Amino acid sequence: MRFDLHVHTAENDIVVTKDAPEIVKMYHEKGYEGLVITNHFFSLSLEWYRDILRGASHEKMIDHYLKGYRNAKITGDALGMVVLLGTELRFDNTSNDYLVFGIDEDFLYNAPMLNTLTLDKFLKIMPENSLIYQAHPFRNNMTITKPEKLFGIEVYNGGTPKDRNEFARMWADMHNLRKISGSDYHLPKHLARGGVDFFNRVETNDELVAQLRSGRYTLIEFGKGAAND
Repeated sequence: MRFDLHVHTAENDIVVTKDAPEIVKMYHEKGYEGLVITNHFFSLSLEWYRDILRGASHEKMIDHYLKGYRNAKITGDALGMVVLLGTELRFDNTSNDYLVFGIDEDFLYNAPMLNTLTLDKFLKIMPENSLIYQAHPFRNNMTITKPEKLFGIEVYNGGTPKDRNEFARMWADMHNLRKISGSDYHLPKHLARGGVDFFNRVETNDELVAQLRSGRYTLIEFGKGAAND
């Protein structure tokens, strides 16, 4: 089952040029059967939408954050395509990004604003059946997180130069970290550049986490079997 684990939508990212329904349709046409919507959760995204969010309650901020995911899920349901919620999280005053899988809407509504935490504080409140990976490591200005704090690393990122992806793979091998691939979709040129092929069907967050834990998948890398080669 072909899944992209790293997708952003225009509803929550000013860099993305297409909204969630159109992105889901494009992935469907490329043969993908599932997506995880991982919109940015960091202070800059709040700044992008400061006019909309000024004075907003925590609940309204999360409503706004979930807009892209919810729009994507409506279209996915109509097409018979699985759409799950994840996040790309960056803590204030840091440059590292983390992909988190296994969270749900209730967690976001009941947790503090995640960007205001530290990694250690987030790990203490992270849902038990969830996983955290460092996203696109070895980019400029980023630091490597202690391996023991991670489940894995994104060793192939569709928007990252080849040498940085190779460094990430070597680091994962060195520290026995689990490997994932994602397109990091922002623009049409990123479409279907990464993801995973699960051996079993995945329809829920629990099934996603179970398959990621099991390692029963192969990585999709652009030029090495990606859907749009």
